[in-house]
Amino acid sequence: MRDYRSILALVDLDDAEAVVARRALRLARLGGADLTLLHLIAPDPGLDGGYPPPGRQAERLGFEAGGHRRLAYLAARIGAAEARLHVCYGQPAREFETCVAELAPDLVIAARDPGYLAGRHDLLLLGSAGAGRPSRRGLAWLGALAGLAHA
Repeated sequence: MRDYRSILALVDLDDAEAVVARRALRLARLGGADLTLLHLIAPDPGLDGGYPPPGRQAERLGFEAGGHRRLAYLAARIGAAEARLHVCYGQPAREFETCVAELAPDLVIAARDPGYLAGRHDLLLLGSAGAGRPSRRGLAWLGALAGLAHA
């Protein structure tokens, strides 16, 4: 098994996604890795409410500030004070690629792969986060990790 120095957890900030953040936190603490919680916010053209937008930059800053508050609340709720928090507003695939290039994680943990999570890092998919059950690939990886922790 590889030693991970940097773990990136992709969370959507709903109750089910707290499972992803909690498991990432446990793995980071177990291996002494740095943890970053990442929340991606996709633009929704239906959210304008009929009012003219304040501008793309102001919109980005507003959504990212709100996302950061919610991510900070999640981190506090699960006891992840040491985690770095990162929120990006924009096209998710492009923002994910930018974040991965900047943060250079060894491992990315997510509930599911929306089709753009592959890269130079390892990927752990936990399957249906709502059910709290990892995918088969995730189960094998978690099983190997648990075996090392008890050795």
